[in-house]
Amino acid sequence: MPSSSMSRHAANRRRHDSMALERLLKGFSDFHLGYYREHLELFDRLAAEGQSPKILIVACADARVDPGILTQTKPGELFTVRNVAAMVPPAQFPPDARHHGTSAAIEFAVRGLGVEHVVVLGHALCGGIGALVDGRESVYADYDYLSTWTSIAQDTRDLVVQELKGRPREEIARAVEQAAVLNSVRNLMSFRWIADKVAAGTLVLHAWWFNMTKGQLYAFNPATAAFEPVLGFSVEPTVGRNTALSSIEPARFVAAVAGRKPDF
Repeated sequence: MPSSSMSRHAANRRRHDSMALERLLKGFSDFHLGYYREHLELFDRLAAEGQSPKILIVACADARVDPGILTQTKPGELFTVRNVAAMVPPAQFPPDARHHGTSAAIEFAVRGLGVEHVVVLGHALCGGIGALVDGRESVYADYDYLSTWTSIAQDTRDLVVQELKGRPREEIARAVEQAAVLNSVRNLMSFRWIADKVAAGTLVLHAWWFNMTKGQLYAFNPATAAFEPVLGFSVEPTVGRNTALSSIEPARFVAAVAGRKPDF
């Protein structure tokens, strides 16, 4: 590329980056002059009384899937943890001195804030799950931390790939997306303070998956071993006090998917 073309390309790139930051700052200005002032009483109450959300959502960091926008909630109503692929690692017991960001946030919400619901929210077209599915063939295979993180669902991924061998990649990826949500819900139950609250009936867990191409939310139904569309304003929890954990095993879901064509 000629030097003049390279210079123009670099200049255009700088303008684009500058516009992106300006959009961010304009957005804050609009928030401060609009939403913040319109809801000043709410923000004053949150500042004075602190937060008391009833729901913790573990969601993906994907910029296209914002839990607050999807659920149209107000500040203070959700405690949100976002990471690559909405994954929950298994509990480390006894606790060690390593950095456990997701686990620490979940602990704060459950033990400190006393949330009553924990939702794991996966989604369609998840890049983290796509990288897990593709493995060494992924364009992200040489990243420093990504594969280590997504290996939380490695066994689940391997099971899906094995059971759905010969299916289109899209079907395999979406099955892994949903099975990984169940894997994370199962991992939630490995934290003793979550299992205790579930057994006491003060906490329930939900496995959800959002199809952004249709704008449709799905929730896992242990009775049918399927993610079913949420059509009304109520949904049964995936895990409650009387739920048999065998009903949410990823292997059970994968076996069901292998026996039928997905409806997504």
